Amino acid sequence: MRQFRTLCSLTAAAMGLCSVAYANVIPATIFDSNMVLQREKTVPVWGKADPGEAIEVKFGGQTLKTKADANGKWEVTLAPMKANAKGQTMTLKGKNTVTLKNILVGDIWLCAGQSNMEMSFAWKVINGNEHIKEAKKYSQIRRIKVMRTASDIPAENILVQTRWSVCSPATVKAYTAAGYYFARRIHIETGVPIGILDDNWSGSPIQPFIVPTAYKDIPALKKDWQNVKPFVPGTPEYKKHIQGLIKRANTWVAKAEAALKNGEPAPAAPGLRPYPPAGYRYNIMMAPIVRFPIKGALWYQGCSNWRDGMKYYHYMHALVNGWRAAWKDDFPFYFVQLAAYTKATNDPKGGNGYALLREAQRKAMDIPKSGMACTIDIGMQNDIHPKNKYDVGERLALWALRDVYGKKDIVVSGPLFKSMEIKDGKAILTFDYAKGLMTANKTGLEKPVKTDAKPAHFAIAGADKVWYWADAKIEGEKVILSSDKVKTPVAVRYAYRAYPDGVNMYNAAGLPMVPFHTDNW
Repeated sequence: MRQFRTLCSLTAAAMGLCSVAYANVIPATIFDSNMVLQREKTVPVWGKADPGEAIEVKFGGQTLKTKADANGKWEVTLAPMKANAKGQTMTLKGKNTVTLKNILVGDIWLCAGQSNMEMSFAWKVINGNEHIKEAKKYSQIRRIKVMRTASDIPAENILVQTRWSVCSPATVKAYTAAGYYFARRIHIETGVPIGILDDNWSGSPIQPFIVPTAYKDIPALKKDWQNVKPFVPGTPEYKKHIQGLIKRANTWVAKAEAALKNGEPAPAAPGLRPYPPAGYRYNIMMAPIVRFPIKGALWYQGCSNWRDGMKYYHYMHALVNGWRAAWKDDFPFYFVQLAAYTKATNDPKGGNGYALLREAQRKAMDIPKSGMACTIDIGMQNDIHPKNKYDVGERLALWALRDVYGKKDIVVSGPLFKSMEIKDGKAILTFDYAKGLMTANKTGLEKPVKTDAKPAHFAIAGADKVWYWADAKIEGEKVILSSDKVKTPVAVRYAYRAYPDGVNMYNAAGLPMVPFHTDNW
């Protein structure tokens, strides 16, 4: 792994130097034909050339000129542009000319996380073949795939696995399915071209994507910050860390030289940077493009952090705070709550598997300008990767359509716990987004169908903290819970298990009730 990391760092460094070696104007790798540029924001365009070389950039009726600095770096800034679905050409001219074609102006959405976000149509998503065929209608959706790489320090350039592509039946197969379904819905509703930054790493925990300095402002992550500081340039801990590495390196050099002089084998070289350093995925997969403006971010991750429980809540705050500070933009952030997974159980107490992580995600809805897509109803007992990515993308899109694109009549969430009142031995629950509260059955990608079944998966407890299944009934937009075994209820839980089999609570919009618990036990 250390060799892999070092190779990535060296590769990134080489990419930063190649334009000087060849004396050509070279734009940063994020810029290419078929791309989408963010509308209604200033858009920096940057790259490398010979030191002092005159650079001219033309796009969308704008002509911008500059000179490369002493290190060969250059940057110009395009003025804000309106959405434009007609492909345009960008020319970058110095000693050579680079021509980038078929560029649209629209909205860029960063799609990040682990395997559930990276999951493409090749993973046999439900109705995937049908949606692949219709992709020919959505050529105004474009996508770039960032390579899964790591770096000790912020790099100059991202490495690209797949260059910007025009959505088609041939290209869409490799897209993030969740991200594509989100982009598809947004484009259908608004007509705006959509660019997808497919920037994720299967199996990754959240920490490598967090900007290292973001830990310091989260009191609950104080210990994490202490561990991160040796990797943050400018901190005393970083200076001490590097001085220690230099000392170790010098000691080895002296011993190796002596060994060679005496005809003896040199000692093994020390590992100078323990793997992994803080932010090692952010450093090369995101840091190089924080100048590239985006409309917002989608986050689908958590499987690799399921043991962290409520600590994940604080990690999410650090993630969002760090990204927004790096981009210098308070952009919207929408995320997916993990679906049901692992063997179904029938314990009313619950609290196993993903239950605690889901609660941390629910509470993270207090992040400003955020929204959560609940997927408790589409999970699979034997597969951590739900094959229904259509509903994931559609549910994420609801938040954006309402809060970003101004469609105010949209319901963005299933019933979301609001308050509890104890009266006459019963727990009376109220919810946000509870219009048309009902029990229903969902099959595949179809909308839930209303049933006459009783509400399932509600548990109730008294002061003794012993949990029992509750008798639940719907009254308007409220749920009334009781149990002959609990005289005076104190707390309730809903779907608070790894795999609550057969969840059946929905609102009229067909969105599932979000799992919750009222206690802090």
